[in-house]
Amino acid sequence: MKEFIKLDKYGQLYIDKILFESYFPIIFTCINDKKDIFISVCCQNNEKGCKWLLGKTDGISIVGMLQDEMTIRQLLLEHSEGKISVDYAEKAGYVVAYDNSDWDEDSSYLPKKDSYMYAEEGEFEDEIKYFSSLNDCTSYNKEYYKYALETLGAISKEIEPMTETMAVLASAIGTISIPSEIVSTLKVFGKLCTNLAINTEKYTNRESYKSVCNEFFGVVSENLSIKLESEDNNYYTDAA
Repeated sequence: MKEFIKLDKYGQLYIDKILFESYFPIIFTCINDKKDIFISVCCQNNEKGCKWLLGKTDGISIVGMLQDEMTIRQLLLEHSEGKISVDYAEKAGYVVAYDNSDWDEDSSYLPKKDSYMYAEEGEFEDEIKYFSSLNDCTSYNKEYYKYALETLGAISKEIEPMTETMAVLASAIGTISIPSEIVSTLKVFGKLCTNLAINTEKYTNRESYKSVCNEFFGVVSENLSIKLESEDNNYYTDAA
């Protein structure tokens, strides 16, 4: 891989995948020796020199951009960290800055708010497979994760009944998976119902989707078994 820039904070960056180019790479990813992933956008290339905006990100966020689920601007501002600006001029060489005015909301260097990749069907198929495999493509919403940790902390103290605590977790993450090791050591009381419909921003506007299935489950206390019930239809899929 070709070397790009060496950063005090992240080490040497290497150009990994070029996602869009003209006479030079415009949108591309980099990795360092720790295999951290960075998105890089060339926002200036003229007689004044070159400028790039870089952010440390993850595979799932890159996939989201490639699938037009988020804009390039959103990837930089909301799904990356570091806010790195790199300037290059022939006499000065490379100059690196962090969190400067290049990253201001009204900065002319940031991509426009409608800056999608506008990918054609199958255009980034190989890249999507590649980035989906990096770091197990693991991501989570920090607030949801906070709720999960708080709830698991309550479970570890064997608080009874658990229905209110589990309801908070259900509303936060939409589905619940309890390891068998935990279930086998707890006394669970009451009945828990959770909507297993997909809980993502894509399906927030449910008026656009057909209702096809809804699942609820109850927890029986005496033998700690789990009883599955199907009550009515309420999963959401794209309307025909």
